[in-house]
Amino acid sequence: MSTIAKALGLLDLFCDAQPRLGLSDVQRLVGRDKATVHRHLVALEQAGFLEQDAGTRAYRLGPALTRLAGMRARTVPEVEMVRSVIGGLSREAGELVHISRLQGFDLVHVHHAEEHDHPVRVSFDAFGLPPLFATASGKAYLAFSPGGLLDLALADPRTSLPGTSVPDRREIETELKQIARLGYARNRDTLRLGVSSVAIPVFDGASRAFATCSIAYPTGRGGKGTEARLARLLMQRGQDITEAMGGVVPPQILDLWTPSRERAAS
Repeated sequence: MSTIAKALGLLDLFCDAQPRLGLSDVQRLVGRDKATVHRHLVALEQAGFLEQDAGTRAYRLGPALTRLAGMRARTVPEVEMVRSVIGGLSREAGELVHISRLQGFDLVHVHHAEEHDHPVRVSFDAFGLPPLFATASGKAYLAFSPGGLLDLALADPRTSLPGTSVPDRREIETELKQIARLGYARNRDTLRLGVSSVAIPVFDGASRAFATCSIAYPTGRGGKGTEARLARLLMQRGQDITEAMGGVVPPQILDLWTPSRERAAS
């Protein structure tokens, strides 16, 4: 690893749990000699990637990162951010993969990929996305968002299918709790007979759910085994998807998405 890469790698040590780190803290975390770590920290501070508190001498993330993050958000469309990771996931899953962003309670299409050779495919309409309670994506969003959003969603008629009754609150709460335990949402023949899907939330820079990623597939392609395989793929790529959109996955969600044997090996 180059000297520049080692220095920039120190930025990954900062997180919500440890927003400020002293020289000794950084040295302990990376296991390098004190002089080298100090040299890297000083270089990052001079470049604006870190700033040092004059009183405590602890370092925190600097203003250059805010400027660069803002520039990326202004100059790189969301589609370009996620195109490669979503395309790769579609090839690996062999199914339709779709990213949608929540605006109010409306699902808004961001990008989708269907890079497989199956003759039987799920039809997709980017301009006619269904309401929240009819989709795995909508349920994934609600399950990993603040509880007050459920009250607002239940009160908004756009969140249910036209002509259907208001969803039962207790049934919805039970399902959302199950989704929060599993790490993903699922639908089977609910919106359209013969179509199933699994979905996960996508998080923003403040670790808040703001979008979703789903895999849709013909129900006839398989039962619970297919669902489990696709959900596992989706969760394995969850961090890549969130980071491609400039976000951060909360640690507790990352634990849900990471098999225990992988955590033990890391």
